[in-house]
Amino acid sequence: MDANLVAGLSAFAGAAAACLRVSLRRGRSAALWGTLAALHAAWALEILLNLRYRFRTAILPLLQERGWYGSRTVWQTEAIVAALLIGTALAAWVARRHRDDGAALGAIAGTALALMLLVVETISLHRVDALMYAQAGPLVLLAWAWIGAAAIVIASAWGSSPDRSRSPAGTRARAAGGDG
Repeated sequence: MDANLVAGLSAFAGAAAACLRVSLRRGRSAALWGTLAALHAAWALEILLNLRYRFRTAILPLLQERGWYGSRTVWQTEAIVAALLIGTALAAWVARRHRDDGAALGAIAGTALALMLLVVETISLHRVDALMYAQAGPLVLLAWAWIGAAAIVIASAWGSSPDRSRSPAGTRARAAGGDG
């Protein structure tokens, strides 16, 4: 199995598990964390099944048949810009609804980054692909970006833990045997 595939699968599965854990513990924002868990689980499955590559392979003959393949750079660029604008607007809208929850904001940002990476990769503009698939040590840059996005989500989920959200004074009192 390819190291990049393993990295992406592990990153998204880890983010899904972290979000699921939070969704089961937080009543107030359980729906958000459950949605984030489902998204990351779907992306882990997508990485495993390579659906974005299959989509691209399936659409190429159609583009060539209609004579659109040669002019694809223009609409690919427009599609990437549109996807980034829509993704940013959607993330901003969700973040606004959770603006008082720093952990949720971090998880939303990491999820938005992962979504945008997958969309841009699926649209497949050659100049962008060259950067995303550039080798950086044992992985390509895209795999490192997936790991980074998932790390943001996992750290945010960890930071949302009820035990971590208590005040330091209360934590010290509990550690000393007090009620906190």
